[in-house]
Amino acid sequence: MRHNALEWAALTVSALAIGLVAILLMLEGLGATVPTDPALALRPEEGRAIALGWSIPGTLTNAGRDAAEDVVVEVKAMVDGEEETSEIEIPFLPGGSSVDVELGFSDRPEGAIQSRLVGYSVP
Repeated sequence: MRHNALEWAALTVSALAIGLVAILLMLEGLGATVPTDPALALRPEEGRAIALGWSIPGTLTNAGRDAAEDVVVEVKAMVDGEEETSEIEIPFLPGGSSVDVELGFSDRPEGAIQSRLVGYSVP
């Protein structure tokens, strides 16, 4: 059985494509790992009154390569002379991703707002 030039060209292109995908997957697997790194960036200037008090938007980002589960972040602010705490939990935060969040307080916070990572688990 004879093969024509078109068949040989298709075979060559297919073999090269499969080889390239295999090399890319191998390089990806051997690449440097970047551990999970959750961080919260709040935007208090965009805060707004809501039916239950005051809402402050933010973005929770995972700059690491590895995913994080059950990410818990705590935010503290002074409201009417007393310290209030707001907490948010994100069930799953893939590596290199971000999610928009809203944190609530009873009224508009006064002064600086502090946030801290309470914890997370690595799947």
